[in-house]
Amino acid sequence: MRCASAAAAQHCTLADTLARLLDDGTGRIASNFLPLVKILLEMDRPKSRLIWLRNPNVVRLLRGLATGSIPLTHDGLHQETPWRTVTHLRDLLMDSGVLPRVDWQLLLYQRWLTERLATIEEPEHHQLLRHFAIWHQLRRLRSKAEKAPLGRSQTNHTKQEVTQAGGFLAWLADRGRTIGQCQQADIDAWHTESLATRRPSQSFLRWCMRTGRMARLTLPPAVITQDPETDAPAPPARDPPPGPQ
Repeated sequence: MRCASAAAAQHCTLADTLARLLDDGTGRIASNFLPLVKILLEMDRPKSRLIWLRNPNVVRLLRGLATGSIPLTHDGLHQETPWRTVTHLRDLLMDSGVLPRVDWQLLLYQRWLTERLATIEEPEHHQLLRHFAIWHQLRRLRSKAEKAPLGRSQTNHTKQEVTQAGGFLAWLADRGRTIGQCQQADIDAWHTESLATRRPSQSFLRWCMRTGRMARLTLPPAVITQDPETDAPAPPARDPPPGPQ
């Protein structure tokens, strides 16, 4: 293809570069990425696109997505780094319709979760926290995001739940027990040491009890601020009626 001007030449180079990076192994651009190619070619200043495509991380991500070694899903992108490069690419994929739009706070939480879980060295703790986050927290956040945009306070509280859950598991291990061996004395001691900062661990403990991972124990009433099944605010505690004078 001959290009008559410098701008046209850059456009041709951009098209060739995209065709090479997004080749699915058959010599053609992976069909899923045709909408992405279209918006990139329609953008002004093709030179800036070419500079972006020279980034080794962009090259790795695009090739991985095109060949399938990186799943073309939000969850697949959560496993990739550096996060700024991934975030920009994700925005382009959503703008072009290649990926569905999702709540921004939810994306930030999922990135934080990936980084947080990577710091958990104990395999059993890692697996338990991962299941708690995926099957309980993310379900809850996605349900809320479908109704209204998430607020930062919501995701910050969810992060605290994971952090305190990990802290409880490590603390319990120091006492020589696993979550399945947790006793009422452990629950009482955990809250006695620092009641205020350990409130977020309640969500994890209730989840463990509901799913049969630990015995059904009694949590301190002052700490239970949400209903175990619906996470709705629990009714306020009432003082007992006065006894006989």
